Amino acid sequence: MTPRGQEPNESTDDEVWLDIVARLEQTPPGTAPEPARKDTPAGAPAADPLPPNPFLTDRQRADAVFENQPLRPPGPRDYEATETGNDDGRYVPPEPPPLGAGDPLLVLSWLAAAGGPVLLLVIAMFWRSAPLSVWLGVLAVFVAGAGYLLTRLPGSRDDDGAEV
Repeated sequence: MTPRGQEPNESTDDEVWLDIVARLEQTPPGTAPEPARKDTPAGAPAADPLPPNPFLTDRQRADAVFENQPLRPPGPRDYEATETGNDDGRYVPPEPPPLGAGDPLLVLSWLAAAGGPVLLLVIAMFWRSAPLSVWLGVLAVFVAGAGYLLTRLPGSRDDDGAEV
């Protein structure tokens, strides 16, 4: 933007442009990067367009130069692990046991302990005239299943509880 009555010229436009670039880069106005000189010899190496940043790897610097990405410190996904041995660092869980390999008495007691109250609720909702023997039988199955599960609980802990 030029003041009124003043013709735009190249020197004023360059100063305004450098001021805008400096503000966008959040640098002080006097430290804006100077444009590349055209009088450099053809064989001379080009100046590094990015200031040195100890937090960036060479690949991140190259990405920032060629893709115009902002410079930032590396984050958790920028971590490159070094190989310290044969372990590749991945956790491989053990094979789970087959589904039919459980203790049948334990499975039956879980069905009785969880299914007893559900069955009592279904009987109370849909079969109100059920005989007393059905009610007591379902209650006895529930108590037997819950009692067996309680007897299978360990009496004391052998570890400190820090295992997953």
